[in-house]
Amino acid sequence: MNDHTYAPGFPEIRMSLLATPSSAVLARELVRYALLNWNFTKSLIEDSTLVMSEIVTNALNAAPGRELRIRTAVHGGAPLLECWDPSPVLPVPCNAPLDAESGRGLLIVAAYAEETGIRPAATGHGKVVWALMPKTSY
Repeated sequence: MNDHTYAPGFPEIRMSLLATPSSAVLARELVRYALLNWNFTKSLIEDSTLVMSEIVTNALNAAPGRELRIRTAVHGGAPLLECWDPSPVLPVPCNAPLDAESGRGLLIVAAYAEETGIRPAATGHGKVVWALMPKTSY
């Protein structure tokens, strides 16, 4: 279910998803749709879809089969990407071997984003992992 809200000067789009592998695809497409409509550059859209995919993949691993909530917004002229999941377990960066198929998601997020973080959900249940992308005009 989509919930579109646009506060004056601060566009955003939200979506609730079931934590399944296809959720990463849907999250990427939501980011692509939003940032394209908000006139961000192609390269920033591609970087943002990658970052959201990594954030959602971590949430899939933390809460398989549970509800996830994603949000794409504009904060201070830059894309803000967020994913809530119900798990209290925080993602931890690891030093994955070069031939590993996973384990580098948080490093990828940190490499592309201006700022990243994790905060407790406002409800006290679960957490929100977020990334603020570089600022560009839109």
